[in-house]
Amino acid sequence: MYARLRSLNYPVKLYIFLALAVCSVISTLWIVNVRLPSGDRPYFFIWWNMMLAWIPMLLTLLLDVIHCSWRRGTRTFLLWVIGAGWLFFYPNTPYLITDLLHVFSRYPFLGEHHFWGNPYFWNHALGMLLVAVLGLTMGFVSLESVRQLVQCARGGIVSWLFMLAVLLLSSLGIYIGRFFRGNTWDIVSAPSQLYIQVSSIWADSLQRTHFVEFSGMVFVILLVSYISTMCVIWMGNSRRDDRYYW
Repeated sequence: MYARLRSLNYPVKLYIFLALAVCSVISTLWIVNVRLPSGDRPYFFIWWNMMLAWIPMLLTLLLDVIHCSWRRGTRTFLLWVIGAGWLFFYPNTPYLITDLLHVFSRYPFLGEHHFWGNPYFWNHALGMLLVAVLGLTMGFVSLESVRQLVQCARGGIVSWLFMLAVLLLSSLGIYIGRFFRGNTWDIVSAPSQLYIQVSSIWADSLQRTHFVEFSGMVFVILLVSYISTMCVIWMGNSRRDDRYYW
């Protein structure tokens, strides 16, 4: 099992997850301790959103363990079950980018001209931006790890199509979560309500246009960010190969 885990970039991958866990604590502590002039903490909900974002991260590690330790028949079954759970929870990670809106909904703009010149505003904005960037980073680490498992099983082309499908479905899930306040567990606990909400999108042309445009913009953001991240990884791998060659 240990040799198979090494083929999946362990223990380096474990170090990456631990580093992201530390970054999650730092960024969450920053934003939850930002206060309004009244003394209230307007972003305390980030604790919950960050916990949801870490569910697919932990499922990613579980998928690696199953891939390396279980027998073929049982392994295939468990990979499909846990993989489905990972897919359902995955949008919770990039969903963190939409929490940026809370800065503009909860920061006291009224009566303050040129609010962007106030360092107090940037404490709100940069703290939430850090959470958003971390959400994207965690999402791409998780997605790339699962994509590599798909590549081992089905080849490179299928794995890249899988990546595109996950990002597209995540964009749709982020819309449902942000505008319908849907949760991942609604798939099991309230499937009929979720179906009604999704069906209502196509009944209203204005909402349908909003759905397509918003989901499309989120998909472009996720795809461009993912490719940018992969470019850094590929550059690092290229330099490592050059050092080995020389």
